[in-house]
Amino acid sequence: MTTEMPSPGDSASVQTRKALANIERWNPLVNAMITVTADEAQRAATRLDRAAEEGEWCGVLQGMTISLKDCIDMAGVVTTGASKILSDNIARSDAFITRRLLQNGAVIVGKANLHEWVYGPTSQSKHFGPVRNPWNPDCIAGGSSGGSGAAVACGMCVGSIGSDTGGSIRIPASFNGVAGLRPTIGRISNGGTLTVSAAFDTVGPMARHVSDVARIFDAIAGHDEDDVASVDRPVPNFLSRLRDPVRGMRIGVMRRWFFDGLHAEVERSVDEAIATFRSLGVEIVELDLGDVERSQPLLAFNILVADALQVHAEQIGRRAPDYGEDVLTRFRLGENVSAVQYAEAMRWMESWRHRLRRAFGRVDAILAPTTPMPAPLADGSDFIESVRQLTRLTYAWSFAGVPALAVPCGFTADGLPLSFQLAGRWFDEPAVLRLGHAYQSATRHHLRMPVCPSSTAPRRG
Repeated sequence: MTTEMPSPGDSASVQTRKALANIERWNPLVNAMITVTADEAQRAATRLDRAAEEGEWCGVLQGMTISLKDCIDMAGVVTTGASKILSDNIARSDAFITRRLLQNGAVIVGKANLHEWVYGPTSQSKHFGPVRNPWNPDCIAGGSSGGSGAAVACGMCVGSIGSDTGGSIRIPASFNGVAGLRPTIGRISNGGTLTVSAAFDTVGPMARHVSDVARIFDAIAGHDEDDVASVDRPVPNFLSRLRDPVRGMRIGVMRRWFFDGLHAEVERSVDEAIATFRSLGVEIVELDLGDVERSQPLLAFNILVADALQVHAEQIGRRAPDYGEDVLTRFRLGENVSAVQYAEAMRWMESWRHRLRRAFGRVDAILAPTTPMPAPLADGSDFIESVRQLTRLTYAWSFAGVPALAVPCGFTADGLPLSFQLAGRWFDEPAVLRLGHAYQSATRHHLRMPVCPSSTAPRRG
């Protein structure tokens, strides 16, 4: 069944009708949306169309349909975090980014499914059901922003706001064949969102086109004086230069570790992406960034598990049975982290960021695969090992706090999406967005869409 995508050339009302029709068609199959705000969306679209008819400019997003990962507040709408504990948690006010979206003309169509408590790479929610991959519903959609990635891939919205602590925007972007930006920590406010690790959490946009990711980023980036982690640094006016040629820019590549043990089709597609950049006049620079392989164990299994447990410890003591077993197990890993281990991880982080400052003196961005494999089967016999591998290549950029953009770069023979990521200097999102847009202008991978079966009867979880 053909999916009719919302188009920027359509009125806000037409875009909204298409998005809501796609939610009705696809959601029984992929379970990407927890809450659909159809009435609010249609009213907002009508207001935007009336304003447009009167010659009013309503913002850079004018009529763009957006979903919010269900860890982000929207006034009057439940924020569940895919948790039983928050199933009746009605938000009293909008998150900072929700306000920015609405102020810039977005139409919010609902809240997207995720891994419980924003804390897992598969989005197989115990309480709200798993998100399924629209390219193959037997595969995972990635996480924790799995619903956001699947919703964009299916045309349920043009863009979605996800969150990323260790890879939770980029992994589902990779597995669903869309683009996703983890911004510099502090560039976009986390005010009104659920916390995993206050020092490493960030929210960011996902969309099929990097140009749409850029528009959403432009709308939501900026200082929030009520958020202690928000950085008061001007956002450059970069959209007018998004289409500038990239000839003469420099991309760094580290073959060791980042390219070790890759699925053969991932390696092929990323090498082809590197060749495409060369054809665009980009210089490829070989790098050695040192012991980057320590990033995952030190961040994932020392800092993040300790930080996450600190957020949930009191509540786990009262309501442990109301947590999914997988999430509870991960939280309790934090009990085994010593102060010495936490300090060791922080010292390594300082060294890692120092090395990157030197590297970014030589290159504009660093390219690596987003995930070492395409989306694995949800029920595969090697699933546990696959889950351990999902975040292997994303933690380094999270630990550094730099912007990282996942970009679709091909498909396996079985039709599963593949992806690379571009990491840039702190607060230089414009550079990675410009490079990502240039790549998409020279390729067509992001234009391919999953096909919805004629029957979308709910699948068993």
